Amino acid sequence: QSMAQRSLLTPSYFPEKKALVARQAYNFWIENPGDRLVSHLNVYQSLYYANKYLGYDPVNKRSYNQALGHDESVMSVQYGTDENTFYTAGSDGKVLRWKLEEEFNTPEVIYEGKYLVRSLDISDDGNWILVVTKDQGIIILDNRTQDSNDERPAVAKDTELVQSGVFMAGENKVAVVTKKGELKIKGFGNEQVIGRTMDKVTTMEVNKSNDEILVGTSQGNIQFWEDTLARKLYIEEAFAVNKMAISSDFKTLALGREKGDVVLYDLIKHQMIRIISGHQSAITDVDFNFDNTKLLSASRDGSVRVWDINDPRKLPLVLDDHEDWVMSACFSPDGKRVISGSRDNSIRFWPVDPEELADRVCELVSRDLTEEEWVEFVGTGIPYTKTCPK
Repeated sequence: QSMAQRSLLTPSYFPEKKALVARQAYNFWIENPGDRLVSHLNVYQSLYYANKYLGYDPVNKRSYNQALGHDESVMSVQYGTDENTFYTAGSDGKVLRWKLEEEFNTPEVIYEGKYLVRSLDISDDGNWILVVTKDQGIIILDNRTQDSNDERPAVAKDTELVQSGVFMAGENKVAVVTKKGELKIKGFGNEQVIGRTMDKVTTMEVNKSNDEILVGTSQGNIQFWEDTLARKLYIEEAFAVNKMAISSDFKTLALGREKGDVVLYDLIKHQMIRIISGHQSAITDVDFNFDNTKLLSASRDGSVRVWDINDPRKLPLVLDDHEDWVMSACFSPDGKRVISGSRDNSIRFWPVDPEELADRVCELVSRDLTEEEWVEFVGTGIPYTKTCPK
């Protein structure tokens, strides 16, 4: 932990020294047993900021894990069915398609309009993209054209104003709550009114195990809709529910709240599991990784935090290099990366495993710590070894 802190304090204009001290801290961390519930946070932070300044572009102030494509805030980041392709939407009205292996390449603009986009959703088959706008209704993009010669996908618009929307499970239909509070199922050329809510709706999810529609509200409750309103979940100290996520095994519901915490709720037993606290401002997004062992939370405090769901004692990874609110974040399908979008107009890619960051140091730095540096940062009580032995 001491060496990790020393790396963080080393100026960025000594990038090799900064990186080697972080890498040596990682070496000690993996080679020695001990309580890692705290120290992993320090090790990750030192490795990340060391990597940031290896190959840093000081003119454009861009680091290796940063990509630009939006002119304004990145409001939504979503994966589809292809693990190498993800989509972003911004308040600039653009919807972009990105290839993960081409982080710095120019993304493909698949839609552009004069609308502030609230959220994106991808249908289960990956063929359709739902764009929920602030004041122009919803837009459906035909994503089947991505492999054809068409420049842009076909577009269908529904101008009825909505508060939120999401795809139904396994269907090319969407569930929306209109500006007037009606919960509707909309398909191509038809719609069905399920019911009406008087609460202001902030977010929606569909439980794909039973087609139950979950509606989060600014009043802090969750409405469970089937053919009608089945039940409501009330939480003590009611704060607006800004975002929801359902685990892939359909057992756990995560609620990101305006208070800055995340509530975990058991969908099988219908009871609270625990509340996760740590952010300094409202939660803007939540997501489970593929095996439901980790949960991420994005916040207006400018950070994304990655929590170990099974061990509440373990401190989260703190991904805090955005310059403004983080508006959306998600795991890659394999769980190895977090992708975040911010009000600073940028997208960042974060490795979850610190080993990837440690290996990158040794790929880019062509030397080891000198013996003098070893004495300065490690001391004389531990025999000198090469920091990058390979």
